[in-house]
Amino acid sequence: MHTEKDDLVKAVAKGNIKAFNQLFEEFYAPLFYYSYNLVQDKEEAKDIVLTALYKGWERRTQFLQYQHIKSFLYLVVRNAGLNFLKKEHHSATRLEEIFLTAETHTQDDDYLATEAEVLKKVFRAIDDLPKKCREVFKLTYLENKSVQEIAELLQISPSNVSAQRHRALSLLRLALAESPFALLYLYTHIIF
Repeated sequence: MHTEKDDLVKAVAKGNIKAFNQLFEEFYAPLFYYSYNLVQDKEEAKDIVLTALYKGWERRTQFLQYQHIKSFLYLVVRNAGLNFLKKEHHSATRLEEIFLTAETHTQDDDYLATEAEVLKKVFRAIDDLPKKCREVFKLTYLENKSVQEIAELLQISPSNVSAQRHRALSLLRLALAESPFALLYLYTHIIF
């Protein structure tokens, strides 16, 4: 079945910069969330995504359909992320978990895109939190800071940190209530 997105990919294949910019805008955020979840390093995640998009541009004439470029970009990001983790000597357990997940889902073209969409929902919900809640949540769960460290950093009381953390979790449960996979991801990969 031919779609508008396939036309966009064909325009990119012909070297249309404007069409590529549209693809860039569409793919950058989900690829970044996917990459960041894999490597846990914002700058490295950005570099991986930009490199993947550059490779997509270099090979633009090979893609005839939207699904082809989408699969290619997610595969490049995954492989680059795994290479980064190997190079950085991350714990064997984390690498085994990632390789097992990758092997299990290699045949499923949409798996990586679906996971990235779930990540996008989770991180969008986090970004939509009120400022203090968002800061406390990120410091607690993404940077693994203690209540005392957060209190000192934000110049608030430890009880305020706990209250903001509780409020953030409640707001995220509400925001992600319609997306059970996103809620599950939040609790299994970020909070615990």
